[in-house]
Amino acid sequence: MANFNISSFFNNSNSGAFGSFNFAEYASIKNGTYRKLVKANYKMQKSVSSDKTEKTEDKKKNQKVSTTDTTGMTKLKTEVDSLKTTATDLSKDDLWKQKNGSYDMDKISKAVKDFAKEYNNVIEQTGKVKSKDVSLQTSFMKSLTNTMSNSLSKIGVSVDDDGKMTVDEEALKKANVKDIKSVMSGKYSYAGQVADKASAISSAALRNSGTYGSSGSWSSSLSGMFDQWM
Repeated sequence: MANFNISSFFNNSNSGAFGSFNFAEYASIKNGTYRKLVKANYKMQKSVSSDKTEKTEDKKKNQKVSTTDTTGMTKLKTEVDSLKTTATDLSKDDLWKQKNGSYDMDKISKAVKDFAKEYNNVIEQTGKVKSKDVSLQTSFMKSLTNTMSNSLSKIGVSVDDDGKMTVDEEALKKANVKDIKSVMSGKYSYAGQVADKASAISSAALRNSGTYGSSGSWSSSLSGMFDQWM
C-alpha cells in the first residue's frame, strides 16, 4: 500500500470535509507527546486526589467527638451498670468453690469491696441528678440496704448516714463464709436484689438521659425511639 500523507487529504488548509484540523495536535499524537502529557496529567490528578483522601481520613481520625452530659444521667447509667456487674459477679459459682478445703478469701474480699465501691459511686451520682424516677428507685435501694444493715455488719460491711458502705477487710475475712454467701450470693440475696434495683435505676437514667453533641445537636434515648417510628 502506498504511503498516505494525511495532510494531503485535508489539502494545505486547516479546514476540509472533516472541518478544522490542528496539525500541531496531530503531530503530538503521532510522536507520542500527547500520550505522555495525558499520562502525566492523570498521575498529577491522582496524586492530588489521593492526598485529599489521606488528609480527610487523618482529619476523621484526629477529630474528637465531644458530648456534654447535661443531666448527669449518662454517667449515672455507666455507674449503675457497673454496680449491676459487680453484684452479679458475687453470685458466680467459682467465687465460692473451696480449694484444698478452704475458700479464697482474698478473692471473695475483693469481690465484696468492688461491689461496695460501685454501690457508693451510684449513691454519689444519684445525688447529682434531678429526676423523681431516679430518686424513687434509689430510695428503694437505700431502704433495702438499711434493712440489711445488721446482716451486713456481721460480715464487716457498715453503712453510714449517707447510705454509703465501708468494708472492714480484716473483719470480712474473719466472717463466716456461709454468712457472706447468704448476703451476697444468689438472686434473692441482698446483692441480688441490689442488682435488680440497679437495673431499675439504669432504665430511669436512660429515660431521662440526653446529650449535646459537638455540633450542638440534642440526642436522647426517647428521640431515637421516635425516629424509628417516623
